[in-house]
Amino acid sequence: MVLQLSYSMELDYDVVGVQGLNAEAVALLRPRVNVSAKGEVPVTLQIFRIRIPCSGLVSAEIPMALRLNVSAPPGTRYNDTTLILRRNKICLKGVEAPPSNDSIRLEAGPLMNGTGAFYIAAICACALILVIGSVTSALYIRNSKARVQESQKTLPCCSYSAAGTGGLTGSSVLVRVDHRPGSANSGSYATIADLEPLYARPCGSRASYYAASHVTNISQTTDPCDKARAMAIPRSALYCRSLVQEGTFGRVYKGTLNVAGRDQEVIIKTVTEVASAYQASLLVVEGSQLAGLVHGNIASLVAACLDSPCPLLAYSSSSNELNLKTYLTDGVHHPVTRDLVNVSVQVARAGAFLHGRGLLHRDIAARNCLIEPSNLRVRLADAALARDLFPQDYHCLGDNENRPIRWMAVESLQHNQYSTATDVWSFGVFLWELVTMGGQPYVEVDPFEMMACLRDGYRLVQPRPCPDELFAVMAVCWLGIARDRPTMPQLLAYLQEFHDALGGFI
Repeated sequence: MVLQLSYSMELDYDVVGVQGLNAEAVALLRPRVNVSAKGEVPVTLQIFRIRIPCSGLVSAEIPMALRLNVSAPPGTRYNDTTLILRRNKICLKGVEAPPSNDSIRLEAGPLMNGTGAFYIAAICACALILVIGSVTSALYIRNSKARVQESQKTLPCCSYSAAGTGGLTGSSVLVRVDHRPGSANSGSYATIADLEPLYARPCGSRASYYAASHVTNISQTTDPCDKARAMAIPRSALYCRSLVQEGTFGRVYKGTLNVAGRDQEVIIKTVTEVASAYQASLLVVEGSQLAGLVHGNIASLVAACLDSPCPLLAYSSSSNELNLKTYLTDGVHHPVTRDLVNVSVQVARAGAFLHGRGLLHRDIAARNCLIEPSNLRVRLADAALARDLFPQDYHCLGDNENRPIRWMAVESLQHNQYSTATDVWSFGVFLWELVTMGGQPYVEVDPFEMMACLRDGYRLVQPRPCPDELFAVMAVCWLGIARDRPTMPQLLAYLQEFHDALGGFI
C-alpha cells in the first residue's frame, strides 16, 4: 500500500526596498506556479514549474524563502516535515526574460510498502524542492552577501587530507591573491614579466617568437554534425572489442576500424539504449569538435556511424593508450616532474595549434586527454561523454547545464564569456592536476560559491611537490584580467624551455 502525503507550499519574499524605495515590489512581478498551493506529493511522472519574473524596471536583490510543509497521513507514527529553501532573486534593469530552462522531469521510482513508502514519498517531496529551486536559475543557493563574508573568513585556512593529492595533507588549499593597485580582480603574484627571466633566452627568445594577442571573438560556423556526416561509414566497419569506461548512458570501447580491408586500432565512443535522443546528438556534436584536424597531439575523429539511434564515433588510438586522469589516479604510474612537464608541453602544443586556427577547446582537463604510458605521448581529445564518465567534475548551477565549474575562468562563470584566455585558465588548472596526480581542484569550495571565491581573489595554493617555476606558470594562467594572462604559444615556449632545463640536471 502506498502512503499518500499531503503538502502545502508558500513563497515569501521581502519587500523592504533598496534605500527605502520598495524597489522589490517594482522589480519583481507576481510569481507564477503551475501547481496548486496544496495537494498530494506525486508518485508518478509529472512536471512542476515556478517562474519568478522580473519587471525589468529596476535592479534589485530580493531575499526569498520557499516553505514546503509535508504532512504525514493521520494515524501513522510519522512526523510532519517542513522544508525551507532560501534564495536571493536577482533582477536587473532592462532584463525581463525569464529563464529558458524552467522545468525538470521527475520519474517516480519503484514504491515500497510500509516504512519504505514514507521514505520514497519524502524523496518525492525533496525532488519537488529541487525542481522549484533549479528552475529559478537566477537565485543564489545561499544569501550571497553573507556567504561571501563567511568565505573570506574561512577559505584561507581550509585544509584537508585526501589520497592522490600530491602530499597536500594539512596544507592550505587556497591562497588569496594580492590585488594590483587600481585593479579589482587581477592577481599579481606572478606576471608574464616575472616569467621571462626564468625561461627567455638572451637572444631570439621563443616567448617573443610565439607571443600573440588573445582572440576574444571566435566564430565556428561549420556545423559539427556536417563534419561527422562527411566521415560516415557503415556499421559493419567498426568492431567494439573491449569496454574501457562506462557511465550512466555512455560507453568507451577499444576496437578496430576496417577501411579498404585494413584494420586500424581505434577508440569508440557511443551511447547506450537508455540514452535520450538529445544525449545521442550531444555526443555527435561534441565528438565532432576536433574533426578534420591533423596534429600529433590531438585525438581527432576519424570515422562515424550515424545510421542508428546509438551513434558510434571512432578515434585513432594505440592499443595501450589510457585516459590521462585514469593514468594519474590509478596509483600504478609514478611520473617524475620532468615527465609531467613533458605532458604539459604536448597539451600546450595542441592548444596553440587550436588557437592558431581560430578554435577554442573550452574544457582542457586531464579527463579529456589520452596518454601512452610507454612513451608518454599525450593527445588532447574532445569532451564528448566527459560529463557522463566523470560526473564529479561537472556541476549544474540551477540552469540544467553541467559545466566544469572548477576549471572555468572567472569571466566564464560571471558572464559566460569564452576566449583563448579562458582556455589558458583551464590549462593552468590542468597543470595543477598533473602535479597533484589527478587531485580535485577547489575540492573544499561549494560549486555555487566558485564564482565568488575566484572573484574575491582566491586561487589554488602551490602543491608541495611543485617547483616554483611551474607554479609561476599556473599563477599567470589565473590572473583576473584576461588580457594579462599569457597566450597558449607563450606557455608552450615557457614550458618547453623549462623541460629542457630540467633535462640539463639529469
